[in-house]
Amino acid sequence: MGFLKVLLGALVVAFAVAFTYYNLQPGEVRFHNFSVKLPMFILVFLSVGIGFIVPVIYYQLREKALKRREEKIYELLNLYWREYLGKALQVLRKFITVEEFAPFYIRIKKELEGSPDIQLDLYSKGIAETSLAELKFRKSLEDAKILLENALGKNHKNLRAKRMLRSVYMAFKEWEKAEDLQREVLKEIEKERKLNEERALASLLAEKYMSVKDESALKELWKLPLSKTSAALLGSMEGGEEVLEAAANLGILNEVVKIMEERNLLSPKLVNLVESYREQLSDDVLYFLYLKLNMHDKLGELKPTLRELNLVKDKGRKLLSIVRMWECDECGKEYVRYDSVCPNCLSVNSLKVRRGEEGARKPAKERG
Repeated sequence: MGFLKVLLGALVVAFAVAFTYYNLQPGEVRFHNFSVKLPMFILVFLSVGIGFIVPVIYYQLREKALKRREEKIYELLNLYWREYLGKALQVLRKFITVEEFAPFYIRIKKELEGSPDIQLDLYSKGIAETSLAELKFRKSLEDAKILLENALGKNHKNLRAKRMLRSVYMAFKEWEKAEDLQREVLKEIEKERKLNEERALASLLAEKYMSVKDESALKELWKLPLSKTSAALLGSMEGGEEVLEAAANLGILNEVVKIMEERNLLSPKLVNLVESYREQLSDDVLYFLYLKLNMHDKLGELKPTLRELNLVKDKGRKLLSIVRMWECDECGKEYVRYDSVCPNCLSVNSLKVRRGEEGARKPAKERG
């Protein structure tokens, strides 16, 4: 290896000497009224040297500027997550025209000044509108809807906006618009997240069928993975025994039975079928169901964990309508009735049957 380096160095020196020897004749360089004569080999070496040095200097300066920018970004993130928001805002002003930083700006402004408003015409990617909609939808779902539609109008390749607007459309029961968006989501979503989105489509189509009796939606439901809503609908139809068995295997039987009760999908035959899953159903769901159906003779063997159920036992069935049997697994909001979309956080398929403290402490096998 050492010999090769010496040989290569000797060849380079020999080439340089030969090049110099054959290019000793003078060459003239002119610029405006200035001119200078230099040997041709010097002019060539100067040209090559300048051609090499200028890009090197440019990229070094550019790298230095990027390094300073990177340091500012790290500083911003560090201040933001440690909640030094005033200092973070000062750093953030240097990035105000970069839309990817708009969500940080909106949240900091909301925290410091109580207003998340931002000049949306500065941006063209729909990120700012999406972030603003996430902060505004609890106060005004209609405003969030407009913001999200505008976001997709600027850039239709915005999966976050599509999923959120889909949930908004579902909340407004605009099934056709929600379905169109959800099908787009399924085309774009990563493989790892596709199953949950297929279940979201199943819930959407089940809600659509129960609302407008769309037979094509029902036909497609049999081909999709089960969701809580779709299992409740399909479980009430012919062949529903297999659906309830699948729901039990998925661990969503409590939710499915409660939805069937709420949507008036339980026939006497289905009640008997549901009772065959006694070991897999919580006492709370069965207690509610028996109270609703006036099957008081079966209440004695049950021990509901929800305090509200014990309180309404002797007050009549009418009070059942105020028992909050549901809670969102994402945000913790409690509800009286099931909805495929949580109005508080717009999560799809996130509502689950509540459990009291005692029920939450029991192992799954004991709870059923």
